[in-house]
Amino acid sequence: ADYLKWAASKNFVSMLPEDTKRRRVEAASSTQRSLDNHLVPRDQVPHYSESAFREVRSKSFFHTPSLTRHYQPIHILQNPIFQQMINLASRANHSIKIPTLKQTRQSIIDLFKSKLRELRE
Repeated sequence: ADYLKWAASKNFVSMLPEDTKRRRVEAASSTQRSLDNHLVPRDQVPHYSESAFREVRSKSFFHTPSLTRHYQPIHILQNPIFQQMINLASRANHSIKIPTLKQTRQSIIDLFKSKLRELRE
């Protein structure tokens, strides 16, 4: 007990086994916790490539809402395929090549034919 009083009066850190163990426990409890339990995984958006953009663009034609009296052009912003296309395009390092109408038509026909072949197999 005299040693502890002396150590406290001289601002000396006690090296007794009980004191070192207590300091280790206090240090372990005061350290920052891991953030792993608090982080939520997000959907991974692939990096931009011409083929990925072409695929998403082709999908957007099939998922566009039909024209009804309640349809407004601004509703396209709520379309998940359109949002995916914009997210993909935002990751482009260079300019994006928007295909011509003829190229788009051909890619849709090719996609249709490939899906038809898959169904036959």
